[in-house]
Amino acid sequence: MEKCPYCERIRDEWDCHGQTCRTFIARALRRQRLGLPMVPKVIRNEIPAGASTGEVITQLSKQRLRARRANEARRERKAADDLDEGA
Repeated sequence: MEKCPYCERIRDEWDCHGQTCRTFIARALRRQRLGLPMVPKVIRNEIPAGASTGEVITQLSKQRLRARRANEARRERKAADDLDEGA
């Protein structure tokens, strides 16, 4: 039993809450097609809805560090590609 991410009720994995869930699922799929997170209350689906301030800060700092490392790696690859093109 876990909390339904769409209607916020406790449910079994195969249990559905009817039209409410179907409406939220359709909305989530539309958001996904637009490139947004499926559930807007969750930042990158990594932070649970009831997270404490400390947990949110920790997770955001991890995300920022991950993004910084990815940007540095991308810059290094771009610099290497630019050197290859110039040679």
